[in-house]
Order: sequence, then C-alpha cells, then structure tokens
Amino acid sequence: MNATFFADLVAAIEGEIAGFEACVAIQKDFEKAIEARNWPALENAMACLDEGLAEIGRLEERRASAEALFRASIGAPGAGIPGLLFHVTEPARSQLSDLHRRLRVAAMRVRLENASIGEYARSSRDLLGEVLRELFPEKKGKIYGRSGRAVEPGHDAILLNTAM
Repeated sequence: MNATFFADLVAAIEGEIAGFEACVAIQKDFEKAIEARNWPALENAMACLDEGLAEIGRLEERRASAEALFRASIGAPGAGIPGLLFHVTEPARSQLSDLHRRLRVAAMRVRLENASIGEYARSSRDLLGEVLRELFPEKKGKIYGRSGRAVEPGHDAILLNTAM
C-alpha cells in the first residue's frame, strides 16, 4: 500500500466532508434570511451557496482522482470506497470506513437542509397565494362554482363551447 496515495485520499475525503459541513452552515444562513425576510442577506447567502456548491464539486473531483490513484497503486478493481475496503489492511480499513461514513452523513445533511428550505418556501408560497385569493377574489382568471366561491381549476384542460 502506497502511504502517499492513501494520505492524499484521506485528505481529499476530509476536505470534502469539511466542504459539506460549510455548505450546511451556509444553508442555515440562507434559511434564516428567508425566515427574517432579509433580502440583502438572502442574496448574499445565495452567492455564498453557489460558491460553496462549486467548491464541493471541485472537492469531489479531487476525491475521485485521489481514489483512482490509490486504487491503481494497490491494484484494486471497481469503483467506490466500499469496494476498496476489501483491498486495504486493517488500520487503514477502519480509518477509510469511518471517513466514508462521515462523508455520507455530511452529504445527507446537505440534502435534508435543502429539502427543509424547499418545503418552507413552498408552504410560504401556498399560504401567501391562499391569502391573496381570499383578499382579491375578483382577480382576473378565476373560475367560480355554483355557490359563488372561487374554485381552483387545477391543471386539467378546459373545453368551452363558444357557440353558446
């Protein structure tokens, strides 16, 4: 086992974990800016998030490259860290397994934060839409039911008989 290639792989994985953790912190700032309706902070958080995601992409490429070099140095076929564990001796295997687990957890945290922000934005949009529909029912494009209340048309096509 080439210690240099292994150290490069470990450093690349740790760097990617740190990138994911930084992205989660940025996402929390993004969420706070949305909740506070602080638009300048939101714009700043969006720019930071774009930079953070680009950095994660670079870190992932670095990890993949380091993994390929280490894999070639020990003659291990295939792809992915779990398959690599079978070709590494025990002290390195435990370290690599722990790093892989931490990497997956960090990536999952980013996905969960993203889903949380998306759900908050969707619920806020829906609430605001409902309030506006109740306050301004006379707005153009509404369809009214037999009771005289506005009815959501849905996304189905409507066929109108223009001869009547």
